Amino acid sequence: MSPAAGTAGTAGTAGTAGNPDAQDTPDAPGTPDAPDAPGTPGTPGTAEARQAPPSGHPPLHRNRDFTRLWLSAGISRFGSCIAMVAFPLLALYHTGSAAHAGLVGFAAALPNLVVQLPAGAFVDRWDRRPVMLWCDVIGLLTVASVAVAVARDEVWLPHLMLAAFVEMSLATFYDLAERAAVRSVVSAEQLPTAMSRNEARGSAIGLLGQPASGLLLSAAHWLPFGFMAAANLLALGMLVRLRRDLRAVVGERSGRRLYTDIRDGVSWLWRRRFARFLVGFFAGSNLIFTVLSLTVMVIIQRNGGSPADFGIVAAARGIGGIAGSLVEPHLSRRYRLHTVLVIVTTLWVVLMPFVALLHRPVALALVLGGLSFASGILNVAAWVFQVQNTPDEMQGRVNGTARFLGAGFNSLGALGCGYLLDAIGTTRTSMLLWAAVAALAAVVAFSRTARTEKDVD
Repeated sequence: MSPAAGTAGTAGTAGTAGNPDAQDTPDAPGTPDAPDAPGTPGTPGTAEARQAPPSGHPPLHRNRDFTRLWLSAGISRFGSCIAMVAFPLLALYHTGSAAHAGLVGFAAALPNLVVQLPAGAFVDRWDRRPVMLWCDVIGLLTVASVAVAVARDEVWLPHLMLAAFVEMSLATFYDLAERAAVRSVVSAEQLPTAMSRNEARGSAIGLLGQPASGLLLSAAHWLPFGFMAAANLLALGMLVRLRRDLRAVVGERSGRRLYTDIRDGVSWLWRRRFARFLVGFFAGSNLIFTVLSLTVMVIIQRNGGSPADFGIVAAARGIGGIAGSLVEPHLSRRYRLHTVLVIVTTLWVVLMPFVALLHRPVALALVLGGLSFASGILNVAAWVFQVQNTPDEMQGRVNGTARFLGAGFNSLGALGCGYLLDAIGTTRTSMLLWAAVAALAAVVAFSRTARTEKDVD
């Protein structure tokens, strides 16, 4: 899950690092939407890290398996992106309470805390293709139930919270399975380009999905959820055509206890010093951007804005994330990952104070677009580093562990943020976020572990 992949904001998510919307992710703080969190890197240069995926793949532009996986996952995540915005927005505009929106955001982010670790272990045990198929089927039924309830004017807060939790739990399984499956459909040489395209896809989803969510909600409160059900159905049809076995190279470990698999993933990640640092970094940034996502929602709502106005901001986030993901390959060829971290956090520190000063949607859109530009850069760098340096048979567990530690407590941020906004207002909350980003940037700049990128104790 990318920092800032939290609730209410990218997808994610994108989710995704400081991308409040790019929830390809993921998320993620969301985010916002969430943007979703990038995986945490493993150890570069080790023998196990050099394990190559199957060879003999066609060029990426003619690789039908990659194209089908890319399209089906994109369609499914498009629905999840709409969900990350639609659930808290519906609660906010239906009840007028930031606290209620925070409760729904808490439910949507809770899977990061309670689902990531077992999901990672199961993804490494099972064929990843049926995992994604079942996620689409159950997701379709879940969001359809919300669409029916809203159409009948029977909105019930516990139902929204449960549906948000189920939908984002399925998105967690789906994201882990799809990210691990990429190595099964592309060659080692194609992997950086494939991951860059995935990140650009996530930003594009944030660009289109979150504005679409606001517009659909403005037209009819049930419409986003009906649209999400249709997206799940379409993704299901695309995925059925992908015939490749997407199980891990070593096959199933059905005789082992689930606890043992989870422990191995945690242990593998914890032995890498640089990976531990990155997990801590993403934990802090994800929490910050989860709070930022809901804060921007409330700023717009309390200044008379509509869900469509929030869509303007979300569109700018998507554009920024796409631009960042396209710039990253050029930066990675010239700079180390630590330098990229310093560049990204510096941009965050410069831009974050403007959230407290600006209240018009267009102005906020420019600021959030800049934040997501920085996040898009970091997300691609982190994803490529993690996927390249994690053994295939541990992709799900290591990625799940990293996301659990890096984004697991986003749910608490979403829960506390609603009450914080009601208590001290949006301006003071925004300034607290700026102080937190400044502290994070200082740690990145002066950490010896970050500067040396030494990964094994």
